[in-house]
Amino acid sequence: MHQRPSRRRALALLLAATAAPALRAQAAWPSKPITVIVPFPPGGQTDVIGRLVCDQLARRLGQPVVVENRPGVNGSLGSEQVARAAADGYTLVVTGPGTHAINQLVNPNVKYDARKDFTHIGMITRAGNVLLASPAFQGKSVADVVALSKAKPRSINFALTGIGSSGHMSMELLKQAAGIDFNAVPYKGDAPAITDLIGGQVDLLFVNATSAGAQVRGGKLRGLAVTSPERNSLLPDLPTMAEAGQPEVVAQSWTGLSGPAGLPAALVERLNRELQAILALPEVRERFAATGNTAVPGSPADAQRFVDDEVAKWGKVVKAGNIRIE
Repeated sequence: MHQRPSRRRALALLLAATAAPALRAQAAWPSKPITVIVPFPPGGQTDVIGRLVCDQLARRLGQPVVVENRPGVNGSLGSEQVARAAADGYTLVVTGPGTHAINQLVNPNVKYDARKDFTHIGMITRAGNVLLASPAFQGKSVADVVALSKAKPRSINFALTGIGSSGHMSMELLKQAAGIDFNAVPYKGDAPAITDLIGGQVDLLFVNATSAGAQVRGGKLRGLAVTSPERNSLLPDLPTMAEAGQPEVVAQSWTGLSGPAGLPAALVERLNRELQAILALPEVRERFAATGNTAVPGSPADAQRFVDDEVAKWGKVVKAGNIRIE
């Protein structure tokens, strides 16, 4: 006599049938173009690095990897789009310190948590910021900046290129570490701030090495120090902040690759494996170095830990400085 399968067996068969399409989809991935969101306008450091990696990724995966620039809310608009996307490996984002550490700490309108709402696949690059001085500024070193500021608090005009920007947070870190204060002068971006710095309308500015290298090498601006743990390849003569007497002032512009929370482990492993191969290519490392960046190989766990640490670090700075976008 034919016996009906037990309830447990029936349930197992049902689960297997339900899981089979998803497993087949993962095995076939990628079977269509992948979209990578760069949450900033074209031409910036994040865009340049993202496109370089995506070009290589497309070659390795055998599918188009389409870069879409989705700027807005200091990079949070495009990042939020990815946080809400399907966790199928077809929508990714190039991350950075603003979008995936600082924005959520200073802007109540950011509706995601960078630690929980993304799968962090791997880091891509890191680079320190450069402390720039106007040619008209009387200080010649970080020690001079500290001494002048202590002698006359808030007498130094510091260009501020966006609340919560990497340059802003570097300035706050220096203020808090050295026990000094500046007169912050707001600008809408690096370019107008650099123009006014060259002209002497402001005294100091923190900006990434990519934006500052040509002006420093050409003698239009004076570089005082870099905020990375090691010297920058574009400006090797500049000391680190630690070498300049401020070891607590370590701040880095960085990029990473992430997707929505819940990406299947097999896809994360595959993407990380391809990313590590790309970061090891000599031509990619040379391109990074030409922009003052260093490749950052590592696992998804390393990337997650890094983002967690960045949120914790900048959370303390934001709280101490009472920084908030209203």
